[in-house]
Amino acid sequence: MKQKYFMLTASFFIFSIVASAIVIAEDEKISDSKRNDFNARLSHINCKIQLTEKQIDLLTKINNNLSSYKDNLDSDYKKLQEFASTLNHKEFNNYFTTTFKNNLKNAAMEINQAKKDFRKSNLTKDEKSTLKDGHKESISEYSDCINKADKEVSDARAGYLNSWINRWSNIIAKMKENGYDTSEMESVVSNAQTKLLPAIEAIKGATGNRKNVMGTARNLHLYLWARFEIARLNSYLKSIEDDAIDNKYQTEINVIKGKINSVSTLAVEGKIYGPNDFEAVWKVIRDSAQMLKELNKKLAGKGE
Repeated sequence: MKQKYFMLTASFFIFSIVASAIVIAEDEKISDSKRNDFNARLSHINCKIQLTEKQIDLLTKINNNLSSYKDNLDSDYKKLQEFASTLNHKEFNNYFTTTFKNNLKNAAMEINQAKKDFRKSNLTKDEKSTLKDGHKESISEYSDCINKADKEVSDARAGYLNSWINRWSNIIAKMKENGYDTSEMESVVSNAQTKLLPAIEAIKGATGNRKNVMGTARNLHLYLWARFEIARLNSYLKSIEDDAIDNKYQTEINVIKGKINSVSTLAVEGKIYGPNDFEAVWKVIRDSAQMLKELNKKLAGKGE
């Protein structure tokens, strides 16, 4: 009995570490993914603000009141940066769709009105020519800004996705050392190397269709990530299932298996994952890991 208790205690110690690793790693996963999304949105928002403010600078000779809109937009950007830094998706979206969009819309309306007043203004021919050239330059700079923002985001996303294959391989190596069956996880990594790596290369080489290419790679990554975590949970479950059944915990095993099966139906290849889908998958994985941890505690207690 003492020997069995020792084995269960040791198993529980190892399981506690790896189960905690799920929570830590996936919290990081969610944070990294959200941070990438926020950075992408902030980059594009900044490009729009720069374009708007440069047009304001050009048209202040026609309408002196335009400069006040720059203060609003600068304030909005700082506020959005604050929400992004704390990964506050809800408040970011609320502020973006209400305050920022209204301020940007109002600025655009005044800019358009100033453009209409352009012809009947008292500006000299040279001044009007300068304004026209400045407008063309601001549009060109906006295009360059958007392309640069897209490139930076796509490169960051490609590197981020690639790091997960290495991370998964390291997890497999550590679990193998502790005697877990990692065959299902290895299958996921093999699938990732076959499908995700080409998707990553497509991101790096993309030009005008970066958004679509990144979206495809993102959805593939979320699918593979979910399949890997399902495989990891199955590996933990296999390691304690026989002991659990011997100790009359068949019901608990069935509940955990049901949880894992439910997340399997959510992780479908080719699916377009929205933020709510991702959070739903993560919640079931996290809950399943916690249930496994609690069951293992019960088994350790049985060995006393």
